Amino acid sequence: MLEQAQPTGFDPVQVFSSTSMPVTYSALYGQFLVPDPDTGVYECGLCESFTTEDGGATWEVVTREGLTFTDGTAFDAEAIKYNWDRIKDPANGSASAGIASQIDHIEIVDERTAKIVMVVPNPGFMGLMPIYALQWIASPTALEKGTEEFNKNPIGAGPFVFDSWIPNGVVKLTKNPDYYDAPRPYLDALEIQGVPDNAQRLNALISGGADLIMNSDASIFAEGTAAGFIETNYTFNGGIGFMLNTSKPPFDDIRARNALAYALDLEQLSDAVTKGYPSVPETLFTEDSPFYADIPLQTHDAKKAQKLFDELAAEGTPVEFAYTVFPGPGQTVFDALQAQLSTYENVTVTADQRDTSEQGVVGTTGDYQALTSSLAFSDPASRLWATLHGDAERTNYSRIDDPELNEALDAAVAATDVEEQKKHWATVQELLAELDPYILYQQFFNGTLSTDKVNGIVMYGYTTPAAANLWLQQ
Repeated sequence: MLEQAQPTGFDPVQVFSSTSMPVTYSALYGQFLVPDPDTGVYECGLCESFTTEDGGATWEVVTREGLTFTDGTAFDAEAIKYNWDRIKDPANGSASAGIASQIDHIEIVDERTAKIVMVVPNPGFMGLMPIYALQWIASPTALEKGTEEFNKNPIGAGPFVFDSWIPNGVVKLTKNPDYYDAPRPYLDALEIQGVPDNAQRLNALISGGADLIMNSDASIFAEGTAAGFIETNYTFNGGIGFMLNTSKPPFDDIRARNALAYALDLEQLSDAVTKGYPSVPETLFTEDSPFYADIPLQTHDAKKAQKLFDELAAEGTPVEFAYTVFPGPGQTVFDALQAQLSTYENVTVTADQRDTSEQGVVGTTGDYQALTSSLAFSDPASRLWATLHGDAERTNYSRIDDPELNEALDAAVAATDVEEQKKHWATVQELLAELDPYILYQQFFNGTLSTDKVNGIVMYGYTTPAAANLWLQQ
């Protein structure tokens, strides 16, 4: 199997997000929460229950009775507290520190029960869990030995156990005979390699070097299915696009954000990035969502863009910014962005080259002006509140804080009637289009291409496919 990222280690604090190495991490650590593939609602996997009775001010997590890590350490409330406190600790530099910092403290109620006390109420906290590294719970006993030793022998409670790892090469995992959910896993072993290049992963599948590849690129899906491979996909609401740091120049000025949104021909940009398979999300929700509304997210208008660029330049603040580039498709995105902006006056973009290890971290710390990020979601209540609300603290990476938007998000989350929810989500979409903290240029896909021998692939959204479900037809 080929994933899209190469591991730098296996300590959950090191992983960018739960989409970085979803097979490797779900194999080692299992699925703490499992999303329903149809509704997107999350249910317990390795936990027994995960509930709130006060609108997200506190959460109670109960672990499964008798569950242990593969080194015999109890998978209990203390293990949850230990893991989440590590992710929260800024000294560890976790890319998931933003969501973890929403936790004020964790109280141990009894051996199996942890009470999560939030800094501010977050009714969508449970739905955010599978997006971040909090999903992955490792053995405290093994983690106490230090990251270097842990990476030599990572210990979880998942369906597979660590066998070997060649840095920049293959991770080999073998079946956990004591997995709680027998008869899973069905496979004896997995061999997984991280390959950032989309075409290289597809070529490996075509040449027989892989049975399954992870993919989120529309052109690769098209090429793969044309070559006879099986596509299994999950299409999110929202999408991928430019995230603008609204807390620092130039994008602390709404006119600079509006100017960039007007300036870009997103169809053309998407076409360049996806090699001729543009998939610009025109609305926040897909047409099959109960919350769909025909409210355009962005409008291309070169004249309005130039007027705003000129206005800002006349005030002595021309739009000059850096786009943060990570290895992979980032350079292609920058080239397309720079090419379009070169046709305007009073706007300049430069490349801010970063290492893969900083991916995710720069958003948490705010050390950027513009970068490509995801505003993709299955459950709007959790994802949109945590991404766009002014009280969401460090998961609001764009730092947008607008009173009207905050009010609409609160109302949408609090509403129980679908029509009432739809009304408030429409307001959120209108304000998102006005404020432009994100400029979405591509739909977000999470899927696989595989040979017809691979079975048991279920796409849930994040942290998929579940490694325990996979089997091979001989």
